[in-house]
Amino acid sequence: MTPGSHSPPPPRPPAWNPDSVRTITVPTPFPVGPVNVHVVLREPITLVDSGPLTDEAFEALSAGLARAGLKVADIERVLLTHGHQDHFGLAQRVADLSGAPLLGGRPDRSLFRMTRDVKLMLDSLARADFGIGARFLMVVSVCHVEHFATPLSVWDELVGGETLPGDGWSVVVRATPGHTPGSLTFEIPEAGVLFTGDTVLRDITPNAIVEEDPERPGAPFRSVSRYFETLDAIEASNATSSLLTGHGRAIPDYPAHLERVKRKYATRIHQMERFLASGPKTVRELTVSLFPKVTAVNVFLAYSEVLGFLMYLEDKGRVERVTSALRDRYRLTSTVRAA
Repeated sequence: MTPGSHSPPPPRPPAWNPDSVRTITVPTPFPVGPVNVHVVLREPITLVDSGPLTDEAFEALSAGLARAGLKVADIERVLLTHGHQDHFGLAQRVADLSGAPLLGGRPDRSLFRMTRDVKLMLDSLARADFGIGARFLMVVSVCHVEHFATPLSVWDELVGGETLPGDGWSVVVRATPGHTPGSLTFEIPEAGVLFTGDTVLRDITPNAIVEEDPERPGAPFRSVSRYFETLDAIEASNATSSLLTGHGRAIPDYPAHLERVKRKYATRIHQMERFLASGPKTVRELTVSLFPKVTAVNVFLAYSEVLGFLMYLEDKGRVERVTSALRDRYRLTSTVRAA
């Protein structure tokens, strides 16, 4: 280089191509059906979720990557939206084959490690008024799901607020608690795309599942209350994004979708308050009333939804919990009863 000359500017990264994001449909053994695994075809090659730990899922993932000219070994980063087996089950296998780092939410630590407190779950179900047989079946059904994931021992923990770099693109990480305590969304601002996991689904109403609260050990995570806060936060920060979800079709118009979701949840709240108008009820009694045809496989999800909504109504001052030595009942507050 001659004196006074300047070094050439670094090459510009290529402009964003809509084909840079591909969605791979991966089968699951669960009633929810297939899961969406997304791959970003820019450096670093990034996978969003992995699918469950089954041979069929791995074959579908490998075939989907092959259609994009990739192998599993080419993955350079894996982002995990939350700690459910249909979303992170294959993550460790992908990491072992590729050397890619795994990144997931810190509050889902116990879910990724699969260290569920079974005694706490049994005690909670007993206080909800479920009999010994029902409690046993629910624990078995929940624990059976754990066969479809390899527990994670090491991953990079995210809390929301991080921006992950890419070559001419970035990932904005946001905490979206509700479906799980540590659920995350990942936004690519350059593409106008938001990966939602199970926080927002177009064709299914996501369950805000009651787990142990990672910030208050021994207490239930107030899932529905946090979930409603998350839905409003997504509208405030990502309303113009196209939402690529964990199951089913994408959501091109989030504000319109949110209105439909709120109407559905308002109906659920009205149903619960109508049942409570006749007097205090246990969680089991409300579960049977609201979901009379629920299958044994899904009864824990039904219980979780009922308890989550009861805690939300408790937070709103519309319901109060009445405890006894053996079980809890919920009743409308005097203000609501008098209205």
